[in-house]
Amino acid sequence: MKKTYIILRTICVLLLIQVVSVFPMFGQKSDGVLFKAMQDEMTRTKNGLHLPEVPAIFFIGYTMAENRYISVSSTLGAVTYIKESPKERFNTVNLYVGDNQFSSDYSYTGNGVNSNSFSCADDNYEQLRRNFWRTSDLAYKFAVEVYKSKKAGIKTVTLSDEEKALPDMLPLNKVEVSTPEIPEFNPDRKVYEDLSKSLSKIFIKYPDLFSSSVDIDDIQTIYYNLTTEGTKIKEPVEFIAVTISGKVRNFKGQVLEDRNVIYAKSFNKLPSVEALSVAVDKFAAHLESLREAANMDEYYLGPVLFEDAAVAEIFAWDLVSPSGIMAFRNPIRVISTVFRSENLNEAMGVKPLEDRINKKVIDSRLNVTNCTDLKEYNGESLIGSYNYDAQGIAPAKELKIIENGILKSLLSTRVPTKKIKGSTGSLRYGTTPRAVSIGVAPGTLVISAPNGATSAELKAQLISAAMEEGLDYAYIVRNINGDGNQYIYKVSVKDGSESLLTGAEISPIQLSKLKRVLGVNKEETVYNYLYKSNIPTSIVAPKSILIEDVEIMNKSLDVQNESPLIGK
Repeated sequence: MKKTYIILRTICVLLLIQVVSVFPMFGQKSDGVLFKAMQDEMTRTKNGLHLPEVPAIFFIGYTMAENRYISVSSTLGAVTYIKESPKERFNTVNLYVGDNQFSSDYSYTGNGVNSNSFSCADDNYEQLRRNFWRTSDLAYKFAVEVYKSKKAGIKTVTLSDEEKALPDMLPLNKVEVSTPEIPEFNPDRKVYEDLSKSLSKIFIKYPDLFSSSVDIDDIQTIYYNLTTEGTKIKEPVEFIAVTISGKVRNFKGQVLEDRNVIYAKSFNKLPSVEALSVAVDKFAAHLESLREAANMDEYYLGPVLFEDAAVAEIFAWDLVSPSGIMAFRNPIRVISTVFRSENLNEAMGVKPLEDRINKKVIDSRLNVTNCTDLKEYNGESLIGSYNYDAQGIAPAKELKIIENGILKSLLSTRVPTKKIKGSTGSLRYGTTPRAVSIGVAPGTLVISAPNGATSAELKAQLISAAMEEGLDYAYIVRNINGDGNQYIYKVSVKDGSESLLTGAEISPIQLSKLKRVLGVNKEETVYNYLYKSNIPTSIVAPKSILIEDVEIMNKSLDVQNESPLIGK
């Protein structure tokens, strides 16, 4: 009996030793297993992949995007669609051969080679390594082909000698290591359903509206980034969107539709249920008012007062783009057979703004600052805040871009341009299901006019400017988003009364129009949106801006007659 006890005790001890020996790998938190798999496969790739007569690998960056989302749609108080995704993982590899001066980077966008299938959702060390092994093998073959193609192509490409001599990647000033605990994305499905149903039920009061819905989309992506330079970061990206939409048919049978999106950083940052209900009711009432609104029936050229969302939309179009406040490097076309290179057609037409540094680009009353840590403004949630960019750089909390109308700086990455020689940490992560999405973007762009006028003063200036041009009326535009109906109001110069119009199209407001404006508001409004449809971005802009010589034209609308088979 004693001998049997000793044997059993020995077996238990041996089993315990085995468990303890594997604990460092399988007992770690999920990001520990993931980062170890990434590090080990990266080391193997760096040391093991090398073809003759090809420069060695000088940089590898591994990124894993871990995605969760929930979508709920309701109409007139009933849920019509719901989807809650399981955890999905998708990886990408940035691998360059050559050196910092000349490498296989040809597009300068920061995009890597994406995996062609989902990565392992479980914390399985061997499978995670295999996922990165497959993508790394493809990325290396692609880098070799691109390097040879770029080396041949740069001799004939239309670039100045100064541009050809620029390094491909700037050295990293500081290696960042940050792997914070991030609360698990675990939405209560019933809470989302109840909110969507209660908000959509408000449309019942408006029987003339149709195709109404309230959609709630909440998505979180956690990015895990590891590089051969030592960068090791874990960065969450999340936003929630409440989308209100509907249609109405006016007295001419023309179908008018509208859409409004309310964004927040997370579910608990949304406005209260009462505030959301008011927003839905206001949206529906405005849409219903379009039934009797007159159509734009003539051409207009004159002063226009842009208010609320319309102001932020103008600044978003003109400033948040490669032709705006972003540093831009001309890409080089390459040929590859192992992986499709990026489509560079759009990039070829970019006219960078950096030649205007230290020159006036917008009205001298305006200042533009990029803020990366602002989470709220006057009680409204901002979705643009972030901690690290996709190259592992912690951005400055505030960056002055335009001061008194003069361009001072640009948003940039580790790719230098003729005038920009440092990164501002602006290669941001976006969030898209089944993809690793990145792009140069601001966090929260704060556009201010401390010496501006009030709303009442600007309306008076609008009327005065219209009278000076001999016009009987002017226009106020409160929304120019292409996703829905534009909010355009005809203003009488006699008494300042406003009449809502439909069927109008506003000519694009180019940046040159902002160089000298008639007036700008000192009060500010908040605007959240998704740059490139996936990068959460915020703008704090003046509540109104008065611009001269704006064109407004008639826009044809679809006519949908009522069916004779359906009784009224």
